[in-house]
Amino acid sequence: MKTKTLVNAGFHNNPAKDFFLYFLLFISLAFITFGTGTLLFQFINKFVPSSLGTGISFFDQDSVKFGIASILIASPLFFFLSGVVNDRLKSKKTPKDSSVRKWLTYIMLLFAATTIIGDMVTLIMNFLNGETAAAFFLKALVVLLMAGAILGYYFWNMWSPTSDAKKNKINLIIAYGLGSVLLVIFISACFIIDSPRVSKQKRVDQETVNNLQSIDMSVRNYFSKTGKLPKTLDDMRKTDLSPEVWQSSANIVYEMRIGNIYRLCADFERSNKDDNDIMVSYVSSDWRHDSGRVCFDRIALEMNE
Repeated sequence: MKTKTLVNAGFHNNPAKDFFLYFLLFISLAFITFGTGTLLFQFINKFVPSSLGTGISFFDQDSVKFGIASILIASPLFFFLSGVVNDRLKSKKTPKDSSVRKWLTYIMLLFAATTIIGDMVTLIMNFLNGETAAAFFLKALVVLLMAGAILGYYFWNMWSPTSDAKKNKINLIIAYGLGSVLLVIFISACFIIDSPRVSKQKRVDQETVNNLQSIDMSVRNYFSKTGKLPKTLDDMRKTDLSPEVWQSSANIVYEMRIGNIYRLCADFERSNKDDNDIMVSYVSSDWRHDSGRVCFDRIALEMNE
């Protein structure tokens, strides 16, 4: 009878499967953690002043989209794997003292602890570089709460003397609470980013601005070398302009004016004058534009961008 029990226990115990489940569980948890932390940081960047009079915003829509995608993909996987792992623990297919479970949990806790250290170092550096106290303390609070919740939960789950029945009830409450919080953060984040259509228009406009800047620099180089402005853009085909710029600059019109004054015109889908995304905030005010056809009067040899 004892031999049969040992054989059955050996049949149910599958360390390789446990490793796969726990490793994938912690990977999905890492994506949820990074995604949620990124979203909360971007909420702070958008609604709390992050810099002192620099005119540069730290709000980044691409980071918000990364957070949304991480939660959308990793959350269902995490909750599914959590259910599978808990079922295996209940049915004793995974022993509570499984070395695989303990090792991976310790590795996850080590990873969480090092993340806290790294994030706090970065936050303090940003604070010393001029980030406002309100933004610093809110971000530090996010890091400490998230990492503390993860560390506290897994320490409790692994070593608490609480009965299994009570643990299962608490785990269910935690799962519902976590799911509700993630849902609220996910939905809220969708309201602070542009739609895919608007994002595409902005990227097209940004590419146009990049091409304008490249052509503008080439005109200046041409003027510096020859002492005169090119009559047309074709006069500069042997300059330092890359072929990619020439191929994508059909939207751009160059016009030679008087002396060293010239004009560059292009069509834009949208205005970027009120856009506070980090990618736009670094664009020089010289290249801010409305929607439609916009012309920029430029002066050669005035390198004040």
